[in-house]
Amino acid sequence: MRDMADMDSTQFCEDITTGPKGGQAWWIKARDGVRLRVALWPHKKAKGTVLLFPGRTEYIEKYGGTARDLAKCGYATLVIDWRGQGLADRLTDNPMAGHVQNFTDYQMDVAAMLEAAEQLDLPKPYHLLAHSMGGCIALRSLHEGLPVQTATFSAPMFRIGMAAYMRPFAWAMSWGSRLVGLGAKIA
Repeated sequence: MRDMADMDSTQFCEDITTGPKGGQAWWIKARDGVRLRVALWPHKKAKGTVLLFPGRTEYIEKYGGTARDLAKCGYATLVIDWRGQGLADRLTDNPMAGHVQNFTDYQMDVAAMLEAAEQLDLPKPYHLLAHSMGGCIALRSLHEGLPVQTATFSAPMFRIGMAAYMRPFAWAMSWGSRLVGLGAKIA
Protein backbone atom coordinates (compact mmCIF):
# COMPACT_ATOMS: atom_id res chain seq x y z
CA MET A 1 0.00 0.00 0.00
CA ARG A 2 1.14 3.52 -0.76
CA ASP A 3 1.03 6.52 1.56
CA MET A 4 -2.57 7.00 2.64
CA ALA A 5 -2.18 10.49 4.09
CA ASP A 6 -5.44 11.63 2.46
CA MET A 7 -7.38 8.64 3.76
CA ASP A 8 -8.56 8.37 7.36
CA SER A 9 -9.57 4.98 8.72
CA THR A 10 -13.23 4.85 9.72
CA GLN A 11 -16.09 2.68 10.92
CA PHE A 12 -16.56 -0.63 9.17
CA CYS A 13 -19.35 -2.81 10.54
CA GLU A 14 -17.77 -6.20 9.94
CA ASP A 15 -20.23 -7.78 12.40
CA ILE A 16 -23.18 -7.18 10.05
CA THR A 17 -21.48 -8.17 6.84
CA THR A 18 -20.91 -11.62 5.43
CA GLY A 19 -17.74 -10.53 3.66
CA PRO A 20 -14.30 -12.06 4.00
CA LYS A 21 -12.35 -11.21 7.13
CA GLY A 22 -9.95 -8.28 6.98
CA GLY A 23 -12.25 -5.66 5.48
CA GLN A 24 -11.31 -2.03 6.17
CA ALA A 25 -12.93 1.34 5.51
CA TRP A 26 -11.60 4.87 4.98
CA TRP A 27 -12.92 8.38 4.59
CA ILE A 28 -12.00 10.04 1.32
CA LYS A 29 -12.95 13.43 -0.12
CA ALA A 30 -14.40 14.22 -3.50
CA ARG A 31 -13.02 17.21 -5.39
CA ASP A 32 -15.86 19.42 -4.05
CA GLY A 33 -15.09 18.47 -0.42
CA VAL A 34 -17.90 15.95 0.10
CA ARG A 35 -16.76 13.20 2.48
CA LEU A 36 -17.28 9.67 1.15
CA ARG A 37 -16.56 6.25 2.59
CA VAL A 38 -14.81 3.43 0.74
CA ALA A 39 -14.16 -0.09 1.96
CA LEU A 40 -11.84 -2.79 0.78
CA TRP A 41 -12.07 -6.51 1.10
CA PRO A 42 -8.51 -7.45 0.14
CA HIS A 43 -7.31 -10.70 -1.39
CA LYS A 44 -3.70 -11.79 -0.82
CA LYS A 45 -3.23 -13.20 -4.31
CA ALA A 46 -5.76 -11.07 -6.18
CA LYS A 47 -5.79 -11.30 -9.94
CA GLY A 48 -7.51 -7.92 -10.07
CA THR A 49 -9.86 -5.60 -8.20
CA VAL A 50 -13.61 -5.23 -8.59
CA LEU A 51 -14.87 -1.65 -8.22
CA LEU A 52 -18.38 -2.11 -6.88
CA PHE A 53 -20.88 0.70 -7.55
CA PRO A 54 -23.91 0.25 -5.23
CA GLY A 55 -27.48 1.34 -5.84
CA ARG A 56 -29.53 4.06 -4.18
CA THR A 57 -30.02 3.78 -0.39
CA GLU A 58 -27.41 1.03 -0.24
CA TYR A 59 -24.31 0.95 1.93
CA ILE A 60 -20.95 -0.77 1.81
CA GLU A 61 -21.63 -3.56 4.29
CA LYS A 62 -24.58 -4.83 2.23
CA TYR A 63 -22.09 -6.10 -0.34
CA GLY A 64 -20.10 -8.35 1.99
CA GLY A 65 -21.58 -11.50 0.48
CA THR A 66 -20.71 -10.30 -3.00
CA ALA A 67 -17.16 -9.53 -1.87
CA ARG A 68 -16.94 -13.03 -0.36
CA ASP A 69 -18.01 -14.58 -3.68
CA LEU A 70 -15.57 -12.38 -5.61
CA ALA A 71 -12.76 -13.36 -3.21
CA LYS A 72 -13.50 -17.02 -3.94
CA CYS A 73 -12.91 -16.14 -7.60
CA GLY A 74 -9.60 -14.42 -6.74
CA TYR A 75 -10.57 -10.73 -6.65
CA ALA A 76 -10.21 -7.89 -4.16
CA THR A 77 -13.32 -5.68 -3.84
CA LEU A 78 -13.49 -1.90 -3.33
CA VAL A 79 -16.95 -0.44 -2.58
CA ILE A 80 -18.12 3.16 -2.08
CA ASP A 81 -20.83 4.96 -0.12
CA TRP A 82 -21.98 7.59 -2.65
CA ARG A 83 -22.71 11.13 -1.49
CA GLY A 84 -26.03 11.09 0.35
CA GLN A 85 -25.89 7.30 0.79
CA GLY A 86 -24.59 5.00 3.53
CA LEU A 87 -22.34 6.91 5.93
CA ALA A 88 -21.20 9.48 3.35
CA ASP A 89 -21.97 13.18 3.82
CA ARG A 90 -25.54 14.33 3.27
CA LEU A 91 -26.11 17.43 1.18
CA THR A 92 -29.14 18.54 3.22
CA ASP A 93 -29.93 18.90 6.91
CA ASN A 94 -32.21 15.86 6.65
CA PRO A 95 -30.09 12.76 7.37
CA MET A 96 -32.71 10.57 5.68
CA ALA A 97 -32.53 12.41 2.35
CA GLY A 98 -30.26 10.94 -0.30
CA HIS A 99 -30.31 14.17 -2.28
CA VAL A 100 -27.76 15.12 -4.91
CA GLN A 101 -27.74 18.50 -6.66
CA ASN A 102 -26.75 17.13 -10.08
CA PHE A 103 -26.51 13.47 -11.01
CA THR A 104 -23.20 14.22 -12.71
CA ASP A 105 -21.75 15.06 -9.26
CA TYR A 106 -21.37 11.32 -8.74
CA GLN A 107 -18.51 11.43 -11.25
CA MET A 108 -16.49 13.29 -8.59
CA ASP A 109 -17.18 10.33 -6.28
CA VAL A 110 -15.93 7.92 -8.95
CA ALA A 111 -12.73 9.97 -9.35
CA ALA A 112 -12.17 9.92 -5.57
CA MET A 113 -12.74 6.15 -5.51
CA LEU A 114 -10.17 5.66 -8.28
CA GLU A 115 -7.68 7.82 -6.37
CA ALA A 116 -8.25 5.63 -3.31
CA ALA A 117 -7.68 2.48 -5.40
CA GLU A 118 -4.37 3.94 -6.58
CA GLN A 119 -3.35 5.02 -3.06
CA LEU A 120 -4.14 1.53 -1.78
CA ASP A 121 -2.10 0.13 -4.67
CA LEU A 122 -4.88 -2.31 -5.50
CA PRO A 123 -4.11 -5.03 -8.00
CA LYS A 124 -5.02 -4.42 -11.61
CA PRO A 125 -6.80 -4.92 -13.87
CA TYR A 126 -9.86 -3.20 -12.48
CA HIS A 127 -13.28 -4.67 -13.16
CA LEU A 128 -16.61 -2.93 -12.64
CA LEU A 129 -19.72 -4.34 -10.99
CA ALA A 130 -22.59 -1.86 -10.88
CA HIS A 131 -26.08 -2.25 -9.43
CA SER A 132 -29.17 -0.10 -10.01
CA MET A 133 -28.30 3.61 -9.56
CA GLY A 134 -24.64 2.55 -9.60
CA GLY A 135 -25.29 1.30 -13.13
CA CYS A 136 -26.31 4.76 -14.28
CA ILE A 137 -23.22 6.27 -12.65
CA ALA A 138 -21.07 3.52 -14.16
CA LEU A 139 -22.37 4.00 -17.70
CA ARG A 140 -21.42 7.68 -17.64
CA SER A 141 -18.04 6.75 -16.12
CA LEU A 142 -17.39 4.29 -18.93
CA HIS A 143 -18.24 6.96 -21.50
CA GLU A 144 -15.72 9.22 -19.75
CA GLY A 145 -12.94 6.59 -19.87
CA LEU A 146 -13.19 4.63 -16.60
CA PRO A 147 -10.10 2.38 -16.70
CA VAL A 148 -11.72 -1.04 -16.28
CA GLN A 149 -11.15 -4.22 -18.24
CA THR A 150 -14.72 -5.50 -17.86
CA ALA A 151 -18.08 -4.10 -16.78
CA THR A 152 -21.06 -5.98 -15.38
CA PHE A 153 -24.45 -4.40 -14.70
CA SER A 154 -27.10 -5.74 -12.32
CA ALA A 155 -30.59 -4.23 -12.77
CA PRO A 156 -29.08 -0.95 -14.03
CA MET A 157 -31.04 2.28 -13.74
CA PHE A 158 -30.48 3.48 -17.28
CA ARG A 159 -33.69 5.50 -17.19
CA ILE A 160 -36.71 6.14 -15.03
CA GLY A 161 -39.45 3.98 -16.48
CA MET A 162 -42.60 5.92 -17.25
CA ALA A 163 -45.37 5.32 -19.74
CA ALA A 164 -45.12 7.71 -22.68
CA TYR A 165 -48.58 9.18 -21.98
CA MET A 166 -47.45 10.10 -18.41
CA ARG A 167 -44.36 12.09 -19.43
CA PRO A 168 -46.21 15.34 -20.29
CA PHE A 169 -47.90 15.24 -16.86
CA ALA A 170 -44.57 14.69 -15.10
CA TRP A 171 -42.96 17.55 -17.01
CA ALA A 172 -45.93 19.83 -16.26
CA MET A 173 -45.79 18.99 -12.53
CA SER A 174 -42.05 19.62 -12.46
CA TRP A 175 -42.41 22.93 -14.28
CA GLY A 176 -45.41 23.96 -12.14
CA SER A 177 -43.56 23.11 -8.92
CA ARG A 178 -40.83 25.56 -9.85
CA LEU A 179 -43.41 28.27 -10.58
CA VAL A 180 -44.95 28.00 -7.10
CA GLY A 181 -41.60 27.88 -5.31
CA LEU A 182 -41.35 24.14 -4.74
CA GLY A 183 -38.66 23.50 -7.34
CA ALA A 184 -35.92 23.02 -4.75
CA LYS A 185 -38.04 20.91 -2.38
CA ILE A 186 -36.74 17.39 -1.90
CA ALA A 187 -39.33 14.74 -2.67
